Amino acid sequence: MTTKGQIVIPKGIREKYRLEPGTKIFFEETPFGISLKQLDANFIRNAKGMVPKKKGEKTMKEWWPEYKAEEIILEERKLDLLSEPEIFYKRATKIKRKK
Repeated sequence: MTTKGQIVIPKGIREKYRLEPGTKIFFEETPFGISLKQLDANFIRNAKGMVPKKKGEKTMKEWWPEYKAEEIILEERKLDLLSEPEIFYKRATKIKRKK
C-alpha cells in the first residue's frame, strides 16, 4: 500500500477479472479480513433493497443515469485538460497571480 492508501492489483488478477482503469471496486469487511468485489450490474441488482430508501430519495433507476452522465462529463473535462496542457497551464498561472 502506498502512503496515499493506494494498492496495486497484480496484472494476472486484473486480466482474469477484466479490471480496467475506471472499474469500480467495493471493499467488504469480513471476519477474515477485507474482500474486494467488482461493482457491476449483478452486484448492484443483488444489493437492491439492502439499505432502506429515505423519504423523498430518488430510486436507483432515477439517480444512476444522472450519476453516470455526471461521471462522463468529469472524465471528458479531464481528457480536455490533458489534450490541451497549455490552456490548463495558462489558467493555473492566472490563478496563482491573483494573490
